[in-house]
Amino acid sequence: MLRRDSSLGTDGYGISVEGGGVVLWGGTGRGVVNAVYALLEEDLGCRFYANDSILLPRTNTLVLQPVVRRFVPRLSIRDPFYACAFDPVWSLRNRTDAPSAAVPEEHGGRIDYGGMFVHTAAQMVPEGRYFKEHPEYFSRKADGTRSTAQLCATEPEVANIAIAHVRQMLKENPHTEIVSVSKNDNPEVCHCERCVKLRDEEGSDMANQLVLVNRVAEVIGQEFPQVSIDTLAYLETIQVPKTARPRKNVVIRLCNDAVGSWTHPFTPAAECDVAKLVTAWSEVHNRIHIWDYNVNFSHYLAPMPNLEVMADNIRFWAAHHAEGVMLQGGYQGPAERDELKCWVTAKLLWDPSRDEKALTQDFIQGHYGKAAPALAEYEALLEGVKREHAKEMRSPAGGIRYTMDAPFFTKEFVTRATGIFARARELAAGQPELTRRVERAELPLLYMQCVRGPVLTGDGFGRVVGEFERIARREKVQFLQEGGPDFEGKLAGYKGAIPKPTR
Repeated sequence: MLRRDSSLGTDGYGISVEGGGVVLWGGTGRGVVNAVYALLEEDLGCRFYANDSILLPRTNTLVLQPVVRRFVPRLSIRDPFYACAFDPVWSLRNRTDAPSAAVPEEHGGRIDYGGMFVHTAAQMVPEGRYFKEHPEYFSRKADGTRSTAQLCATEPEVANIAIAHVRQMLKENPHTEIVSVSKNDNPEVCHCERCVKLRDEEGSDMANQLVLVNRVAEVIGQEFPQVSIDTLAYLETIQVPKTARPRKNVVIRLCNDAVGSWTHPFTPAAECDVAKLVTAWSEVHNRIHIWDYNVNFSHYLAPMPNLEVMADNIRFWAAHHAEGVMLQGGYQGPAERDELKCWVTAKLLWDPSRDEKALTQDFIQGHYGKAAPALAEYEALLEGVKREHAKEMRSPAGGIRYTMDAPFFTKEFVTRATGIFARARELAAGQPELTRRVERAELPLLYMQCVRGPVLTGDGFGRVVGEFERIARREKVQFLQEGGPDFEGKLAGYKGAIPKPTR
């Protein structure tokens, strides 16, 4: 029996036994669907690691003794922002709720930005339409000239234009729950007299942004009371203003940027400057979403032993009144341990009290089967790197964009990891799908060796490049770093570095 219960919000669910039957009920969104997958996963032992990696226990007789419970997830946005987590079927099965995972409305939908996700200033007030006749709508530079890099957030007419844009978008996208009114992705600020005065008085450019954001939120809130307006606390807007405050229907999306993971990618947020900021924001506002960063954006495939930090951070954000968390990773294609990280963090975003080590072991055992002992050894090797090189990894050169010759990735690490994956391939022999999974997991190791060249690998460099190309092409890798497709160009460079045979 299935039923809905508005007291469970949108995503909460309940399971009970009544009259000898199992009753599943849930909130107004995906609650009932979540109840079904909770029963399958938590009571019947099913696993949905990836869409091509599903574990369904087999038994001749099914005895069902469900745990009677009600559960409402703390986080409304649960977003492992990796390409492999964007699939709506995977999202449904693993109970994530992410803007980029387009779950159909008939299946409960998703948190929907309606096309206004982030850095929307240029979208709301396009320079091609307005700059020539109204340069005052755009930011004034310190030398007095106007720039299209940002808007002048305190210019009243800018708010009117933004309101009209948001209103039209909401009419065209009626399922939208949240809209971003936020700066373009650059550090420019407006130096007009109004903006300078307000920024100096309030101690943060966020005060200027809130002039625009609050005005949009005020008008849109009257017409669309179900819609929230979010804005970024990011770089120059990250500090809490002295007196300016967001309206009740405004969400502050706090970014763990230079104050945390950009400079300290292997250090928990609780030990970084961002800890003070999330505390300060939570003291003045009760609607906070987090944008966290969890991949090397210059090397999507770089080995990165940060899963424990990701888990610690999820718990930290939840404990500091966050209602949504986004974990930005390899969002343009395959990335380091992406399937493992997405599955483990999906469980933690749903219930932060869970143990990431037990979840990691669960994934490795279920996803890698006979090859699991070797993959577990590789996982332990990565954790060992973090322990043994804690000092270097506290503030690595390049921060989150550390290089492939970082001192914590030694030749000994490469040698040991290569041996582990050789054993993994032997354990997977005769099972093509399992071999594919093992090879996909080896991509980061092969990539590191390709970048470092024959100085590290010696005579085996040509073999490494060949294996990397074969596996990467099969897995449709196109992006090795954030930006445009760069796989073909960099692969050509690796091939060009292969030593020529001597006569």
